[in-house]
This record gives sequence, C-alpha cells and structure tokens, in this order.
Amino acid sequence: LFAPEALVNSYPLFKRMRSEDPVHYCESEGYWILTRYRDVEAAVRDERLSSDRRPLRMNQLGSLDVKEIQNFLHLTSNWMGEKDPPEHTRLRKLANQGFTTRAIENWRSIIQNTTDRLLDQVQNLGGMDVVSDLAIPLPGFIIPEIFGVAETDRANLLEWAMDITQIFGLVGGSTIEMAELARKADKAAVQFSALIRQLVEQRRRQPGTDMISLLIVAYQEQGFNLEELPSVCIQILSAGLLTTTDQIANGVNALLCHPNQLEKLKKNPSLINSAVEEMIRFDTSVPFFFRIAKQDVTIGGKDIAAGSAIILGLGAANHDPEKFEEPEVFDITRTPNEHLGFSSGIHFCVGAVLARMELTICLTTLLRRLPNLRFDPDKQAIPTKHSILILKGFDSLPVKFDDRLK
Repeated sequence: LFAPEALVNSYPLFKRMRSEDPVHYCESEGYWILTRYRDVEAAVRDERLSSDRRPLRMNQLGSLDVKEIQNFLHLTSNWMGEKDPPEHTRLRKLANQGFTTRAIENWRSIIQNTTDRLLDQVQNLGGMDVVSDLAIPLPGFIIPEIFGVAETDRANLLEWAMDITQIFGLVGGSTIEMAELARKADKAAVQFSALIRQLVEQRRRQPGTDMISLLIVAYQEQGFNLEELPSVCIQILSAGLLTTTDQIANGVNALLCHPNQLEKLKKNPSLINSAVEEMIRFDTSVPFFFRIAKQDVTIGGKDIAAGSAIILGLGAANHDPEKFEEPEVFDITRTPNEHLGFSSGIHFCVGAVLARMELTICLTTLLRRLPNLRFDPDKQAIPTKHSILILKGFDSLPVKFDDRLK
C-alpha cells in the first residue's frame, strides 16, 4: 500500500486483493485490510468493532511521554469519530444541531459567493491550479465563516486545525515522525481551544445564526458542559477541510480524464447530483477507516483476534464488481449508487450535506464559467504521496481554460 505506484493509484492493487485475499493480514504493519463491499459495509455496522483508535495511535508514538501531549489528548477526548455508543450517540445528537435546515440554506449563498470570488481571481489568467486556487481555499473560507470566526482569526484557526488533524490516520510513518506531529498538534490544541472558548463566551452574550451559536443552544438544552464544545468544533473543521479539498480535486480529475462524461454533464447540468455521487464512488477522498476488534471475530473466513487493528477499504469496496456493474467505468448517470464514500450506519458522515452542497455548487459554477476546462499540457498533476492512508487527493492539478493561451 505504501509503494509509490500504489499511493498514486491503489485501485489495481485493491482489485488484486479482492480477488486473491479479500481479508488480508499485512504483517509489516500488523493490521487487517478488508476490500470487498459486503465485508466493509458489514464491518462499518459491526458493534464488535470499536471506533476508538487511541490505543493504536498511542502505540505509534513509541516512547513519547504522553505528558507532552496532554492538551491534544484532552481536546480529542470527545472526538465523535472515535466513540462507540452510547457516547457516540450523545455526541452525534449534539453535532447534528449545527446542521439544521435553516443553517444549511444559509450556507448555499456563502458557498456560491465564495466560489465566484475565487474564480474571479483566475478567470482572466487562462489557467490555474485546481488545488491551490480553488479546492483548498473554498472550504478554508466557508467553514470559518459558517463558524462565525472573525477574518483576523481565520488563518490561525485553519493552521491549528490542520496541525491537530495531521496526526489522525497516519500509518506507516516512523515513531519519530509521529512524535513530532503529536508535539505540534499539542501546541495547536492549546491555541485552538482558547479561540473556541473565546467565541463561546461571545456567542453566549450575543447569540447568532452561526454553527457555534447553534451548538451552544444544543449543549445548554441538554445540560452538557460547554467545555466539550471545542472537541466537536475540531471534528467538524477537520472533517470539512481536507476531505472536501481532496474530493473537489479528485472530481475535477475524473471529469477531465473522461471527456465524454464531461461533455455529457456540460450539455445536461441537471446531472450534477448523480455526477457528484459518482465522483465520490469512483475516487473517494477517504479510502480507509480504522476499527479495533473488541473481541475475537471472524470476517470472510479469517479469524481476527481481539485488539487487532482492521482497515476498512471504502475505496476498494466502491470498486467491487459484486456491488457495482463495471465499477472501473466512470458513469455520471450511474444508478443506484450506494457507495461508501460517506461511510454508513451510525458513523455516516455528519457533514455529508455540506460536502455535497460544496461539491455541487463548486463544480456547477466551475463548468459554467470555464467551459473550456482541460488539463494543462505543460504541467504535471501531482497526486498526494504521504503516509496518511485515510486521505487521497492531489498536491497540484494544473488546468487551462482559455483557447487564446494554447
């Protein structure tokens, strides 16, 4: 999985694994990998598998003294994505209050205005980098605005959020690398938590319609401690930043690699919703989830001991021919399309509505305003190559859109 060619394109490897060893034990890393849709979908819902990956992460930190990262551990102690019921149920119910129908409709204009503003900056240049000019700044502008963060604090907020979330899902890195990231995350956790507490105090005095105001109301109505709120905020921020950035780039790349589908979408923009679902299935930005076996389990005929780490291959499952007809074909009219890009069951992505809205508005606007969009023949796209196994995207995706600059 960490071979250079696999980091760029894992799907041929997934195909081989599904065929030869769909429940595979990776001896070098010490975890199991599931690649069949039926196994992955069942595992996501299996109560015998825990979402609490803290023991795995602490093991990767080697000899690092946990006293050095107490702030990080405190901030992420209520990380919803690493909780099992009933605690997960409680935190999920609270987080959902930030995604009300009224709030979602307010986001639509924010997303549209931000997309237009970003494209205004490159419209007359004839080309751009989809990653640095659009995919990174779009959620980077949108989420702080949804949170109601002052412009003077937004850059810091995003930097701290990135530093905190870099450690999640890191696999295959050295213990030295993990320790360095953990110390950096700990410093960021102090500053991030202080800013959120400051915002909480402001919103308690002057409530608004932003997400933090909505979360405060939910916490107070349920009688919960507002000290937990920074944990929810960092989860929402991290889930909405890197994943959306990568999915925008992956989606544009899929369209440009399949010009017949691109033309079909340009001629019939009403296909955008099904096109977005196919982009997520075809090349999801979150190809893996981790689980820990709480007890001895048997999956696909393989006995897995309690305490074992299990990687759920969402990306691999989304290309399983037992579930999807011609899974290697990119078809923007595919229906049904029961992909696992947002997971499933109780851990279905809480921000899926926001992510879909960002992708739909961003791509619709992009194709309407830049109809001649194509790969830049003079520059190479650069897929992300790192040991963060749960993320897949691009570091750079250069495009052109002005015929005069051929």
